[in-house]
Amino acid sequence: MNAYELTGPEGKLVMWYKVKELFEKGYRQAQVCRETGLDKKTVRRYRSMSYEEFKSSDAFKRMYFKLLDSYENQVYTWLNAHNDLSASQIHDWLREHYTDLPEVNSKTVFNFVKYVRAKYNIAKPIHLNTRQYNRCEETPYGMYAQVDFGEMCMSRDAGIRIKVYFFAMVMSRSRKKYVYFSLSPFTTDMAVYAHEKAFEYYGGKPKRIIYDQDAVLLHSENMGDYILTKSFNAFVNQEHFDVIFCRKSDPETKGKIENVVKYVKYNFLRGRIFMSLSGLNEDAVRWLSRTANGLPHSTTRLIPDDVFMTEKEYLTPYTGEAKMPERSMQEYTVHKSNIISYKSNAYSLPNGTYQGRGTKVWVNLNGDKLEIYNKETGKLLVSHDVSYKKGEYVLLSEHRKVHHIKADALETKILEYCSYDELALTWMMNLKNDKPRYYNLNLRLLVSNMNNFEVSTLHLVFSKCLDAGMYNAKDLLALCDRIGKRRVFLKSTTNVNNNAKTEVPEKALISTYTQFFS
Repeated sequence: MNAYELTGPEGKLVMWYKVKELFEKGYRQAQVCRETGLDKKTVRRYRSMSYEEFKSSDAFKRMYFKLLDSYENQVYTWLNAHNDLSASQIHDWLREHYTDLPEVNSKTVFNFVKYVRAKYNIAKPIHLNTRQYNRCEETPYGMYAQVDFGEMCMSRDAGIRIKVYFFAMVMSRSRKKYVYFSLSPFTTDMAVYAHEKAFEYYGGKPKRIIYDQDAVLLHSENMGDYILTKSFNAFVNQEHFDVIFCRKSDPETKGKIENVVKYVKYNFLRGRIFMSLSGLNEDAVRWLSRTANGLPHSTTRLIPDDVFMTEKEYLTPYTGEAKMPERSMQEYTVHKSNIISYKSNAYSLPNGTYQGRGTKVWVNLNGDKLEIYNKETGKLLVSHDVSYKKGEYVLLSEHRKVHHIKADALETKILEYCSYDELALTWMMNLKNDKPRYYNLNLRLLVSNMNNFEVSTLHLVFSKCLDAGMYNAKDLLALCDRIGKRRVFLKSTTNVNNNAKTEVPEKALISTYTQFFS
């Protein structure tokens, strides 16, 4: 018998019997609380009372009513359709659908949802997270914001699923959030437009914004030196804010926006029916005001809108106007050789893009660049220079397999070629300290190109790079081209001095230099 199916004293009597039964089986008090869902004080009282004492007690006769009893059927309907809904999302939906909802705090809703789950036996899926986190110190007002992108599938009429993409921003101090939705992956121009919409929403802009290394915003790293995409770089220079990119594969370094992305997915989008893009963005603005920025934050216990009233005074004014860019995103089929055909030319894609018959990608023409996006994730796969010829195969070298070489072998090759030049040794040591994550990549590039220059040229360039604090193999090789001439390699002749064949140049021991790289 389920005590929730009984009303009044009968239900309490069933629970009294249940408590007695569990204690007779040897259950501890904490186990009885978990099994029955009763408070420990209630369990202790039920255990100490006899049948006659319980029947004559005020607790047996007293009737309790829940503030949300009239919404039980609606809450049950939602939980039955989506058993992973959180209590905070149920609270938001009640506020969205019922204007006469009584003023209740989040704990009341949590307890009521817990009661409905227990009554109708609707368990919530359990997700384990074993990673440990430490809380960071609060940042100054108006100094930092964080940005990220997300996507999620929504239901629409006739059981059809549709993927929506969204841009999210959060002010680091006040936790005031903004979100903007799109039906296609974000291009650079669309990302700039979303930034402008966010600045309009906040009424200003922060001094610094933290990002992932997203290809929509970042063209390349240039071995540790970030190069922004053309449109985004122009926007940053125009609006005068600093950009900060997190390390790759470490999203927790901007945990505030990561939590906002999850919040958008599982508090706003989950279980919502897609009607139209404009309607979704309008609903999102109301959700931001009602819930995301209108309720106390779970960490700070402060309402973001209230804290933002102070933070707004520290923002840089925004005087621009958001203008929707022209859309040119189209679907293209991926061939099994990981290429697409675009206007009579073939363009390469990373290995593994082709996932079987029917694999599609988004293609966007951005000036002289052909941007290709993953259809499922919306991430930028590659950006090609557009070819205006016909029958061309446009291939990026990184789409071929790269064979990695150990750093110590590369160091040895450079030192041997430069005759163990002390300047070369110092430059590599400084490069290793300045860009440890890109050390291998820089050395590999230098080894593959150093034979084009005389040792004397390299000696002079190492000296200039050390003076300027320049530790980048691309820049070093470019300086070699400006200072010296490339070597001309002639075919070997038969008139070779026989004595020269047997001559062996003097060499220093490589162990002398190994200590500097250990």
